[in-house]
Amino acid sequence: MSLEQASQLRKRASQLIAEQRGLERALMGHGRLLRGSLLERPKFCGKEGCKCTRGQPHPPSLYLSRLEGGTARHRFIRAADHQRAKREAGAYKEFRTALRRWRAIGKELNQIWEAL
Repeated sequence: MSLEQASQLRKRASQLIAEQRGLERALMGHGRLLRGSLLERPKFCGKEGCKCTRGQPHPPSLYLSRLEGGTARHRFIRAADHQRAKREAGAYKEFRTALRRWRAIGKELNQIWEAL
């Protein structure tokens, strides 16, 4: 390996370490997280004469979908908690994305250390 190649690898490692530290701050700084995905399902009451019997559903219900013991479970979320649930589920998605990137950086850094 030439000196220039080694210098480029060190520079890349420095960039990755800086990115990794930023991700670590983001990962540690998250507030409440709601693990899972949110699902909206239309509601149909089925009462005679109701608009839902003519194909116009009531406002959708929100459910949290997540794996529990290898089985998908759906938990109902009250209307009063919809905004909080959406915020916390979005934060969880961002957390998972940052965590995946943090792990990828670790793998790339390992490859750089081996090459050096």
